Amino acid sequence: MLNGSKKFGLTQSWIAEPEAKLRFDAFGEPSNCDLAVHVKDQAGGYILVVEAKADEPFGDTVKKTIEAATERLNANPQSNGLRRVHQLKAAILGRNLEDQESDTRIRYQLLTACAGALCEAERNNYSRALVLIHEFITDRAEDIKHQRNANDFNEFMIEISKNKILKIEPGIIYGPITVPGNPILISKVDLFIGKVFRNIRGAEK
Repeated sequence: MLNGSKKFGLTQSWIAEPEAKLRFDAFGEPSNCDLAVHVKDQAGGYILVVEAKADEPFGDTVKKTIEAATERLNANPQSNGLRRVHQLKAAILGRNLEDQESDTRIRYQLLTACAGALCEAERNNYSRALVLIHEFITDRAEDIKHQRNANDFNEFMIEISKNKILKIEPGIIYGPITVPGNPILISKVDLFIGKVFRNIRGAEK
């Protein structure tokens, strides 16, 4: 997969960290990714962030996340949840909090995964960050939920690419995608996104 992209060369070295916590702001919990790999190729270093999925969703929608954050803020004026969402929407999608056009379609976990990868790349002076969704098709997973996730992933790609990428195909790296970055990023980091899957149905029998 990496060898098929002109933006990534032959791997020279790598260091992997499972269950990595990638901080993207000063508020609350960091992004908890399943695997973070620091990779070096001919062009330098980059971060590869892997999010493993069976048929569970990519978290709540941005709309539901904003509603929950608003409730917390009403109960506790010190809560930073709403500010966090505001920053993520601005940095990744280029939208302000009041711009609600895509809030019902975009899954919050995809925002935090990209934010965590981009900020980790910046901390290590990398110019590239790759977010890879690794989907597992198992006997216990439901096809209708896999399709829901595929639809949600496509909606995210449409939004983040400004309608340049309409559908994600497995085995392809998409990008570079340039996000606004501000206020969570200072330097420019190119974002790449891809998806792979592994079908292990019947393997457990």
